[in-house]
Amino acid sequence: MIQCPACLENNSIGTNNCQICGYSLLEFYTDNDIKKDKNTGGFSPHHLKPNTFLLNGSYQILETLGEGGFGITYKGIYLTSNVTVAIKELWPEKSARVDNNVIWSFNTSPKEKQLQIHKFKLEANNQKKCTHTNIPKIYDCFEENNTAYIVMEFIEGKSLSKILKDDGILSENRVKKYFIQVAETLKVVHQNNFLHRDIKPENIIINNQDNPILIDFGATKEFIDGMTSTMSTTLTQGYAAYEQYSTKGKRFAATDIYALCASMYELLTGKLPIEAPERIKLIYQKKQSDPLISLRQLRPEISSLMENIILIGMRINVEERFQTAEELIKALQGNFLSPFHKKAQDFVNQNNLIEAIKAYQNCLQNEPNNDRAMVELALVQIHINPQEAEITAHQAIKLNPSDGRIYGVLGLIACRQANWQKAVSDLQKASQLASQQSWIKSNLAWGLGKLGKYQEAEKVINEALSLDSNCTFSLGVKAWILAQQGQWKATIPPATQAIFKCKQSNSNKSKQVQEWIYPILILALKQAVITKNAQDVVRKIDDFCQQISNSGYSWGLKGWYFAKENKLNEGMNYLQKAISCADFPHWILINQGIIYEKLNQRDNAINCYSQYEQKFNDNYLVYYRLGMLFALQNQWTKAQNYLEKAVQSNNKLPELYHNLAWVLLSQKKLDNDQIKSIDIINNYRQAIKLYSEQNSLYSTVLKKQLQVIGLKS
Repeated sequence: MIQCPACLENNSIGTNNCQICGYSLLEFYTDNDIKKDKNTGGFSPHHLKPNTFLLNGSYQILETLGEGGFGITYKGIYLTSNVTVAIKELWPEKSARVDNNVIWSFNTSPKEKQLQIHKFKLEANNQKKCTHTNIPKIYDCFEENNTAYIVMEFIEGKSLSKILKDDGILSENRVKKYFIQVAETLKVVHQNNFLHRDIKPENIIINNQDNPILIDFGATKEFIDGMTSTMSTTLTQGYAAYEQYSTKGKRFAATDIYALCASMYELLTGKLPIEAPERIKLIYQKKQSDPLISLRQLRPEISSLMENIILIGMRINVEERFQTAEELIKALQGNFLSPFHKKAQDFVNQNNLIEAIKAYQNCLQNEPNNDRAMVELALVQIHINPQEAEITAHQAIKLNPSDGRIYGVLGLIACRQANWQKAVSDLQKASQLASQQSWIKSNLAWGLGKLGKYQEAEKVINEALSLDSNCTFSLGVKAWILAQQGQWKATIPPATQAIFKCKQSNSNKSKQVQEWIYPILILALKQAVITKNAQDVVRKIDDFCQQISNSGYSWGLKGWYFAKENKLNEGMNYLQKAISCADFPHWILINQGIIYEKLNQRDNAINCYSQYEQKFNDNYLVYYRLGMLFALQNQWTKAQNYLEKAVQSNNKLPELYHNLAWVLLSQKKLDNDQIKSIDIINNYRQAIKLYSEQNSLYSTVLKKQLQVIGLKS
């Protein structure tokens, strides 16, 4: 006899459950006490017997397949169509069976009984919502025999836990093949706002087609990613993430990712991972590193990539794991991207470059050998701090010198510095190593154009557009290259396409591109169209001002156009509007000065040129105009100073030497003893030399004038 520890009733040997209270007595049997049932191969007194019929004879029990914590699974047949099915029966804790009826424990209240039946039927409902080839189909769910049943697709095969036990550890490729499919299955589960909560090798059956089938949705619960909710602590130790041990807490898809990676860990090493709470205890209480043994320590032939994927999927902190099944799938397929890296890329996609830089730096702190993240950091830093970008690029070269994008970064930095020789050298190397990167080719074309190598530049920009025909920058560069060669009609289509695509985007970046493409298009239209189509130019200028109304460039261009058409007052009004903009181009002040000169307002012209001199870099034209204006006012010393500055800024223009010599001569005539004749002669000689190189008649005219005034050329 065996005494029940719950109610102290004596039960005969061979009774699996107490005949009074239903308490399980199996744990009290010795090996000699145990008797196998010949029909089922398992312990069967509380199992339904073969040939038992359910639901008015619709289903017939064939044999018992197995028993879990709260259910017994049978192989059965649906008699109407003769289809083999799996039938899962709710088997409450400490229950017993009389004939076919389940006798619930006296400790289970009617309310608790109904709750358990409801949860069991909910399992069927949840699984039914998750339609996928790797999830068994649900056919039926009903109550009978004082319990409930789920009828589902029968899967012929072996669980991964059985395969591990029978055949030993699995190969990496085999595990990868199975778990890419399991992760695809998990995507459907999560898309339906469910967590499986009990992923483990035992719950993954490999069918006869060698495909994994995810089973046992008994622990499945609805969730919203990142939201706090109450859940039971149903779990299997070793596979369960730390947050799963709490009944209250935020729920994440990454909880299932942990279990999936823990399953891969076991199948590859033969070792069940240390439980998450124990890891926490050793990390924080004993202040040691994570005690989870790396896979390659247990099995050196495992690839570092596979080890990395699994260890990241099993991180204690949820935020540091893969956040979705899709991220894990990409990693298993070879496109590995850690959560740290993904977070940085997300900030880039949101155009939050400051936070992106911080995220990349955090990523590299945790993954110092992540050369891909380092290159991407350099690409972001270009927009914020080019000096740091250059440092990062050189560090990236040490990690992976064959990544062409690194040299692309260095080339782009050289472009920004107007160091065109270095830019072209770096970008050519980048283009060789990363031939499919259109941005590298478009910047290379830009650099070649700046060096005057227009034919080569045109060839490269066409290659860039063959890779990405919608790139507005590439279209703009092509228009610029053609304009530089005076191919005005050919310039119009790419410039028009670039502006059209920019308008569709309407981002700040697209507005910046429009700001330099519109002038190219307007100039091309002005040079290419015949008189009756001249209004096209005006329309494009108006369009430019409308699209980028806060741009000094657009209003300045409109002012320049009206001034060229000799509508000086209108032109001046638009130039004034351009100057009122925050960042207006330097040439606005020069154009204002020229208009004031045409209006014979010399003092205003001098004021415009003087403002330019104070705000911007040296410009020979500004010095030249100031020199001539002061000369017209007989302020010869000031005129001389500015014309000498003009000559220093540009020593190739004969007009500068010609007028400087005239100013010196005018002072000499006023008996200015400081002016030496040799200085006058030297400037005239240089002017004559430069006029001659240009085949200008001024060289002959100037020689005759010198003879008249008694100076030899």
